[in-house]
Amino acid sequence: MNPPCPARGVSFFYAGSRTASFLRLLSTVLEMLMCFCFWPSLALAHGGGPGLGYDPCMQAAGVNNFVHFAAYQPQFNPFAEYCGTLPRTGRTLLVFDLLGVGLPDLPISIKLVQENGAVRLFVPARPYQSGIIDLFVDLPPGRYTAYVSVGEAGLHRLAFPLSVGVWWHALGVPLTIALLILILSASYCRYQMRLLAIERRRSNANAGYISDSRYRVVEQFRR
Repeated sequence: MNPPCPARGVSFFYAGSRTASFLRLLSTVLEMLMCFCFWPSLALAHGGGPGLGYDPCMQAAGVNNFVHFAAYQPQFNPFAEYCGTLPRTGRTLLVFDLLGVGLPDLPISIKLVQENGAVRLFVPARPYQSGIIDLFVDLPPGRYTAYVSVGEAGLHRLAFPLSVGVWWHALGVPLTIALLILILSASYCRYQMRLLAIERRRSNANAGYISDSRYRVVEQFRR
C-alpha cells in the first residue's frame, strides 16, 4: 500500500511558501538590477567615481588634462544636467569645463555637427583663461557630435555624442527590467499552476484510494 499523499491544505501551504520565496528572490534580483543599471549613471556620470577617467562625460586631452561636457535646458528644468541625451529640443546651453593647468592657455575650438554632416555650431580656436566654455544653441531633434579640438592644429580632438529629443532612451533600462520581471513572473505562475494541478490530481487519486480501502474494510466486516 502506498502512503497517502499530503492533504490539500498542506499542498497549498507549500505552494504559498514557494511563491513567497520566489517573490523575495524576485525583489532581491530587482534591487540588484536597479543598482547595477542606475548606480553608474548616478554616481559616475559627473565625477562620482573613483577617478576622472571613470566619468563618461569627461575625456582626456593629454596628460593630466581633461575636458568635461554638460548640457542644460534651464527653460524646462533649471537643475537638470545632461551629458549624452537631451529629452527636449530647443535652446540649449553647452558647457565645457577645462580641467588642467595648461588647458586655459591652449587654443580650443568647438564644432557641433549633426548626423547628416551639417555644422550646427562652430567657434574658432582661442584660449579660455576662465577654464569654462559656455555656448547657447538651438537644437532640433536628432543626433549630434560636439568636437573639441585642443592645441595647435588640433593636437587633441575629442568627440562628445549628444542625442536631442529622444526622451524614450531614458526609459529603455526600466522598461527592459519591467519586461523581464513580467516574463519571469508569468513563467513562474504558469509553473505553479501546473504544479498545483498535479498535486490536486494526486490528492484526488489518494482520496479515492482511501475511500476504496475503507469500503473494502467495511465489506470485510459485513461478511
